[in-house]
Amino acid sequence: MRTSYGGPVEPDTIHHLLLVAFSRANHAMNARTRDHGLMPGQPKVLEYLAGNEGCLQRDIARACEMDRATATGVLGRMEGMGLIERRPKVGDRRALEVWLTPAGWEAAECVARYGAEVDEIACTGLTNEERDVLARLLVRVRDNFSERGDDAHE
Repeated sequence: MRTSYGGPVEPDTIHHLLLVAFSRANHAMNARTRDHGLMPGQPKVLEYLAGNEGCLQRDIARACEMDRATATGVLGRMEGMGLIERRPKVGDRRALEVWLTPAGWEAAECVARYGAEVDEIACTGLTNEERDVLARLLVRVRDNFSERGDDAHE
């Protein structure tokens, strides 16, 4: 593997390949969800909430790789759009639970479909075994950053 410190970015370095792949996948997802009025950051929140309804804002921030201030802004816009509602947590009225509205569930279903489309584009030409290997390797890469503490968004 080559690295270049201080020089131009080499197109075959892992970090550059990850950056380009993320950028293209993110662009493809945003292009699809924009037609439904969703803004960047909102699709991943909808995906998370579809499986974690009633969670706290801080859990959304952590799971969606956002700092808390960004998550608060994204959730505020989503609440204004009628996609979510925030309710005080029973027993701790300072903590807010986040719930999908019917419109939020509809948007989350669209996001899931679009996510599957983007996955198909990303994995075109890969066998099922190669897809599984790719997923496992990406999990390891993600976990490597977590173990080093390089994933903080607090």
